[in-house]
Order: sequence, then C-alpha cells, then structure tokens
Amino acid sequence: MALYPQQFGTVLKNARTDRKLTQEELAERLDISVSYLKDLERFRNLPSYEIFERSIHYFNISADMVMYPDRDVTDDTYQKIDRLLTHCDEKQLQVILATTEALLSVSEKFKKAE
Repeated sequence: MALYPQQFGTVLKNARTDRKLTQEELAERLDISVSYLKDLERFRNLPSYEIFERSIHYFNISADMVMYPDRDVTDDTYQKIDRLLTHCDEKQLQVILATTEALLSVSEKFKKAE
C-alpha cells in the first residue's frame, strides 16, 4: 500500500476541521495520542494500516484521495463533494451525473465559441 504523508495529513486535517473537531477530540475518537495525530497532520509520520482504515471510515472518505496523489486532494471543494457523494442513493447519483455532464457540455460549447 503506497501512502503519502502529505496527502494523508491534508485529507485528515481537512476532514477534522470540516467536522469542527479539535485534535484532542479526534485523537480520542481514533484512540491515538494527540502527538501522533499532530505528526500525521504535519506529514511527519505515516499511519498504520489500522489507523488509516479507522480514519477513512470515521470520516467516510475515499482511500483514493490518499492512495492516488495525482489527484488534487488539497482542493477543499473537491473533498467536500467526494464526501457528500457517499451519502447519495443511486437515483441522486444519476441526477448529479446528468447535471455534471450537462454543465461540462455547456462549458465546452462556450469555449469553442470564444
């Protein structure tokens, strides 16, 4: 498993702040020390597989955000959309897909017209 400290730390910190949790509160929920959490968020340490799994399950985030560093995981909007999508049912996902495709299609038409 290829984990990247910067990606994991960024994702973890953004998810924590989105939920308005302090480092102390999150450390308690993940059953880790505050100093270990700080090291993770500052890219000084890699999580164990157990902590990685516990973190992504707790925040309901995709492991892809950490495993594939080519994606822009620091983009807060992208992360929020990714997390929200996990709460959608199939019908809602189909609506989102159709809306996104229509938006991109219209954007492409405007680019060609310029």
